[in-house]
Amino acid sequence: MYPEPAPAAIVSSPVVFESAPGLVAPAAFPPAPSTPTATSSTATFSAALGLVAPAAEASASNPETTVILHVSLIVRNRFQTAANSFGLWKEYLFRPSYDPDVLISANDLYRPYASTIIADDDKQEEDSGSRNKSIELLLRWQNSGSLAKSDDEINHLVYDVLYNPGFQLEELGKFNAKCENRREDAHREQSAFLQSFQHASVDIKVPSGSSHTPSQKFLIPGLCYRRIVDLIKEVFESPISLQFHLSPFKLFQKHPDGDDNERIYSEMYDSDIFLEEHDKVQRASTGDPYCKQEKVVVALMFWSDATHLATFGIAKLWLIYMLFGNLSKYIQCQPSSGATKHLAYIPPFPDLLQDQLKGFHHKWNSQHKDILAFCRCELMHEIWKLLLDDDFLHMFHSGMVVHCYDGVQRHVYPQIFTYSADYPEK
Repeated sequence: MYPEPAPAAIVSSPVVFESAPGLVAPAAFPPAPSTPTATSSTATFSAALGLVAPAAEASASNPETTVILHVSLIVRNRFQTAANSFGLWKEYLFRPSYDPDVLISANDLYRPYASTIIADDDKQEEDSGSRNKSIELLLRWQNSGSLAKSDDEINHLVYDVLYNPGFQLEELGKFNAKCENRREDAHREQSAFLQSFQHASVDIKVPSGSSHTPSQKFLIPGLCYRRIVDLIKEVFESPISLQFHLSPFKLFQKHPDGDDNERIYSEMYDSDIFLEEHDKVQRASTGDPYCKQEKVVVALMFWSDATHLATFGIAKLWLIYMLFGNLSKYIQCQPSSGATKHLAYIPPFPDLLQDQLKGFHHKWNSQHKDILAFCRCELMHEIWKLLLDDDFLHMFHSGMVVHCYDGVQRHVYPQIFTYSADYPEK
């Protein structure tokens, strides 16, 4: 019988090797021996790297333990593109897996109109005598009934509805606007978008204004929200992820006079903070020392604002939006791109709340505005405690494997880059 081998303690530490531009790191390294042991060469190498502290503690506590030093080699293979016709070129800290800018077509560089038939008031002849019956009926309908039918709305009806190739007069049948709107509302309630929201109530803790009366919690119902982790997976599994810049870079411009190159700041993914976070993620542990999946940062940008729902009246909705800094701002600003995600609908205070606060708070009569502002602040904090759940925190620290739209599995690490808010959140 052979004696049982001593237990082994594996110490994993990343080591960064930066190759010069134009040099290619070796594709593979010699395999480790089948039965690794702690030798003098390993100790010398670990001492040179400053990685002896964990190993020394393990061997000191248990002299029978064999220490195996596992070193993860991270190669910074800098990559530089050629200058384009505008003198712009990119410098990557790590060689990118792909560049979404090369996929941009000529149609993506301009804003197409919704309809190819454009009304030009300056070119139309002002000849009221030559109007046909259809135009006469249309203008008679505009100038009767509600005054909200402006000239722009009539043009929209004609060029975007009546001239649309999909519009068929025979399909209207016995059309009734009230019945069709009711049917459309019922259909939207069962839509996948609305079904993806969860509903919850939030408790806010309000002090009484007196040292003799303890604080009290008040219930705020009606919160609708979506999980951040689910939104991230949904976006990476959709076609829009093909436009994501997963490898940040520095953008430079060459001057025609031959002077020093100028750094250009245009997007979130060419900023220094994105480069720093991307560099940190490459050192992050995935729990698998042999993991070869690409590690990427998803740059989260949040924005909350109160939005009025109608031109007349006081109805409004308080939304929290989520955007992705990996996507160009030109795509994010397109209304039909779907780049802006609705994260949460913050509920308004119920009418009963002010009556409850009036009977509870000792200084309500003189400080009711400050008390309501405090309640809004507490509501915002409690909602974010709900949004930043355990799954998101785990993904934030350890990442999560996501199957992307291009068929590649990547290790995604979300990072919050910006949060824009107006006064009510303060």
